[in-house]
This record gives sequence, structure tokens and C-alpha cells, in this order.
Amino acid sequence: MQKDVQAEVIPTFWLQYEKRKMKECADTLHNLASAFLIEEKDEEEKDRQNLFYKKRIKENRILMADHLKEMASIIQNIAEEKTKIICLSTKQEKMLAKMLSVEGLVLEEFSILEKGNGRKEVLARIYQNSFPGKKKYYTSEEVAEFLSVFLNMQLVASINTPFFVGNQPENFCFEEDVSYMVLTGYAKTTKEGEKVSGDNFVFFESGDKKFYSILSDGMGSGEKACKDSEEVIDMAERFLEGGLSDVTTVKMMNDFLLAKGDGKNMSTLDLCSIDLYTGQAGFLKVGATYGLLKRDGYVEKIPSISLPLGVFHDMEMNQYEKTLLDGDYIFLFSDGILDYFYGEQGEVILKEIVAQIPYKRPSEMASHILKLALSTSQGKIKDDTTILVMGIWENGKMR
Repeated sequence: MQKDVQAEVIPTFWLQYEKRKMKECADTLHNLASAFLIEEKDEEEKDRQNLFYKKRIKENRILMADHLKEMASIIQNIAEEKTKIICLSTKQEKMLAKMLSVEGLVLEEFSILEKGNGRKEVLARIYQNSFPGKKKYYTSEEVAEFLSVFLNMQLVASINTPFFVGNQPENFCFEEDVSYMVLTGYAKTTKEGEKVSGDNFVFFESGDKKFYSILSDGMGSGEKACKDSEEVIDMAERFLEGGLSDVTTVKMMNDFLLAKGDGKNMSTLDLCSIDLYTGQAGFLKVGATYGLLKRDGYVEKIPSISLPLGVFHDMEMNQYEKTLLDGDYIFLFSDGILDYFYGEQGEVILKEIVAQIPYKRPSEMASHILKLALSTSQGKIKDDTTILVMGIWENGKMR
């Protein structure tokens, strides 16, 4: 932002009344959760079936209480989120309006939001007032370039903002550009004798500029395993896109599968999240096999020893964090890879393959590993096998 003028800062975004109501709502949910956990006096029960039903009711009450606590925590966090509005000074606003008017754009309203993490969003209400000699329509990305120059910050149009600036006033949202970009690739095979793979995966970017890779391996193989892992992937994607944290997402998914009560969907979950602003990566594994992180010629193991989803309420999650650097690669595998590289010696061999891989593109890397894996069994496909590869680069340096 230009340094010769000072912008007016409004410290709070949420009205105190609204924040108080949200906190009251969170407290109510916490109280409801406590009510579900009140122990009733146990009476001696000799009938085995009644004893079973009572046990299931108790387990469901615990699950419901945990869900209410999670919801309360989410609302509490939103209420405590610190956001401030930065308004341009009168001089700055006139300068910006004049700059845009030269391009045939009319600025009605303008403000900058600064979130608790220090990241900024720019909100502008503008429309196009075309005149001879100027192009008919500007895109929101072109407007982002104008604002970037004026504010001295690299801005891009938000996902849900209008693409074109029309002749009627509309609200446009711009956000700071990310520091890192991710390129992905994958390779997979289906177990011999099966029509479909029991592995499913997804790559996507959330609204808060986190890049996600999720891999799930259904128990067994074939259509049932495929359906189970697909259910896990769909749930995880919906929860994460809805703004839930990685840990909360996995807990709620586990409780959902337990609440179904059939005990038939015990799929694995391998979740990797990358903050595209900071390069901070989070790995969360539930029953998944180990992963690998490659930095130049060094390969580091991302461990995992936990059970799959839907087994126990008090589940164990393997969590690991790493700050990624330009040129790092992440490798995730379904457990079919263990049929080719099993035990400590197999792990050493796989790490050597990754360390010496002759390719730079993630898709070529994944195909190369799978080809070498199949060569160890003379091309026989022992199990569903999926290999995901992600390469991270500083923005503007992607190869």
C-alpha cells in the first residue's frame, strides 16, 4: 500500500452483540453434550439382548455428545476470529477512483479486510462505464492487476467473484496471491480378477487456499471396497470444503461410520494438506501405509501405524507436520505397494527408487514407480495399487 498516506483502521469486524450470541449458542451446545453424558443408574440386567441394546444406546449418546462438542468448538472459533476493516483515507480513495476511471471503471465502495492470520482480502463494488477508445469489458483478473499496482500487493480474483465487470454495479472480492503452487500426478492398477479398484483419491483446493490430497483404500477389493472408499473420500471433501479442520473432519467421519453400526466400512484414510501461503504441510494417516517426502536426493519417511476408520471410537491418528520448500515432492501410496516392497528391506528399496528417480513431472514419477513395482512380480498385479505424487514450487517458478 502506498506509504505517503495513512489508511483508517476499524479494529473490529463482528459486532459485539453478534459475537456474544454465537458464544451463547456454543455454550448451549456444550451443555447439551454434557446432558448426553449424564450416567443413569445401572440396574442389573440378565437378558443378553437388553444388555446389548443398552450398550449401543450408551455408545450412541457418547457419539452425539462428541458431535455437539465439535459443533460448539467450530462456532466458538468463528466467534473469536479477529478481523478488522482497513478503509482508505479520503485522498487514497480519490486517487484509486481516478485511476480506475481512466480505464472506464467506476468505483462505488472499497475496503480491505485483514484476518487474524494477517492475510488480506480486498472488497470493491464497481461497474464499467465504457467510452470510445476503451475496451468494452474488463475481467476481474485485469482489475486485480490494477489494484495490485495501487496497493503494492499481489492480488488475484477470488473463486466466486464475477468474471467480467458489467454495466451494473457488482461486488468483487480479491485476495492475496499464494506463495506456492502444486503440480500433481498419479498411477494406479486394479487387482487381477476385479473390474474396479478399491482405492479412491481426490486432489482439490479449498477456499482458504489449502491444497488437499486424500487417498482411501477400501477393505478388500472389488465393487464393495470401491464403494466404501468412495464414501470416505466424499465425506472428507465435503467436510474440509465446509471449513472443518483436518482433525475434526477425521473424528466426525469415524463417528459417522461407527454410528452406522454395520462395521463393514473400515477404509483407510491418507490425508495431506498444504498451506499454499506458507508451504506448511500436514499429514494425517488412519490405517494408511507410510508416505515419502523427497528433497533433492534425500528421502524421508512419513510414518503410519494406526488402525482404519470405523473400528474404535477413541481412534488413533498419526499426525506429522513439515515445512515444504521449493522443489519438494510428496509420495502417498495405498497398501498395495507393500506387495512389491514389503518389510524394512522393501522400504529401503522404495526409498532408493524415489531418491534416484530420473523425472521431474509428478505423473512421470508415479508411472515410473508403478512400472518398477510390477517388474518385481513379473507384471502380476497382486492388489489394488495407487501412487499419488505432488510437487511444490514457489509461485512463478513451476517447471
